[in-house]
Amino acid sequence: MKKLTRHRKIILENMQSRSDHPTAKMVYDSVRDKVKSLSFATVYNSLEYLFNNGFIKKLDSFSESAQFDAILEKHSHLICKDCGVVIDFPAIDISDRLNSIAETFTPEDIAITIRGFCKNCVKH
Repeated sequence: MKKLTRHRKIILENMQSRSDHPTAKMVYDSVRDKVKSLSFATVYNSLEYLFNNGFIKKLDSFSESAQFDAILEKHSHLICKDCGVVIDFPAIDISDRLNSIAETFTPEDIAITIRGFCKNCVKH
């Protein structure tokens, strides 16, 4: 594993201070004032590094840009198909269902995402 460089630490700290699920562009916009020499490519590559090394999660949101999450505790996501908002939701326990597949499949990671419409979009 490569070293957690100064830039990666700044990006990780930014991620851990957020309650949203930012894209690389959103992270870049919020940290570029702290590090003048920081490029978008550095932010993007750092987020990929942090994801690949287990510091953050990458959401399966099917949006144009990948979204990231620094909350590592198990939880699910609700994603609005209209406005794209991502809402954290307590983990949905499917452990009893996993027992039935144990003979044919060994899951490594489980991410439950529920797509639908947030209350603001339903009103409109």
